[in-house]
Amino acid sequence: MESMQPFLTLFGLATLRYLPLAVLPALSPLAWAPTLVRIVVMLALAWLTVLALPEGAGFQGGGGRLVLAILGELMVGAVFGLAFMLPSAALHSAGWVVDMQAGLGAATLFNPGSESGAESLLGHALMLAMTVLFFVLDLHLLLFRAIAASTQWLPPGGAGMRLDVEGFMQLLGASFVAGVMVVAPVVVGLFCVDLGVGYASRSMPQANVYFLALPLKIAVAIGLLALTLAYAPALMGRLFGEAAAQVPSVLGGR
Repeated sequence: MESMQPFLTLFGLATLRYLPLAVLPALSPLAWAPTLVRIVVMLALAWLTVLALPEGAGFQGGGGRLVLAILGELMVGAVFGLAFMLPSAALHSAGWVVDMQAGLGAATLFNPGSESGAESLLGHALMLAMTVLFFVLDLHLLLFRAIAASTQWLPPGGAGMRLDVEGFMQLLGASFVAGVMVVAPVVVGLFCVDLGVGYASRSMPQANVYFLALPLKIAVAIGLLALTLAYAPALMGRLFGEAAAQVPSVLGGR
């Protein structure tokens, strides 16, 4: 039994590292899967990770150090989860911006069931497209390979991890800039339509130009978004790839 204790300790620490990315719905790309499936994936990845560790690897330390190691593993997994959550949030926010600019946000005025808050129609559309492309482009494999490779420079329970605030801010800023790039053509096109609507409102102040131009703006937004879908896979792949590449800097690595 004592010979199994180092292996079980490493297995438990590796499980905690995969817990946020594989199980927690807010941070996991597998949030759509049943909980049992996510738990099985987490345990399988942790098992394979421990088997791939160099021979002789183990955790040394007492109860206090074990608690710090547990918290450290959860933090490492949470940072890798942020590499999925932040790009997803950036795409949803970009869709919300387009909603507001196109006038789709006014749909909540005519929806009696919207007391809980406004919903982003194009934001949900981008999220659905992102979910499909995330797995079609094998970005989930990239993310799980990255967290598995992290055991080479940061073994389970190993010391030396520190959170870099500057690296986190770079990850946050790069994610939202790349998210805006996905909808930039739509934003520019709607801005041109707004210029025309503003000129028309000055020429015809007696007409309610906003509601007259609302169908036009919605049609332009949907049309431009459809035209930019051809470039969406490359932009979304770049968005998640750069987020995963910046995780070591957030954890204090190179």
